Amino acid sequence: MVTATFTLDTYTLTVTKAGAGAATGTVSSSPAGIACGSDCTEGYAPGTLVTLTATAGSGYIFTGWSGAGCSGTDPCAVTMDA
Repeated sequence: MVTATFTLDTYTLTVTKAGAGAATGTVSSSPAGIACGSDCTEGYAPGTLVTLTATAGSGYIFTGWSGAGCSGTDPCAVTMDA
């Protein structure tokens, strides 16, 4: 017997937090998968639009994104294409 096994091809999205408030700030994703405080990496199917939202911890402010074409403080939209 021979078995052919297939799996969904995914691209990995990793969020890195930086700055003085990084330990208390969180980043979440839609669709779900990233809850960066504890889970900062997730695989998504090619073509998936992932929206990241940052929330500053108490006493801190979120000052912005860098990388993947994101900037400013609004939610960051990333299309998983590489």
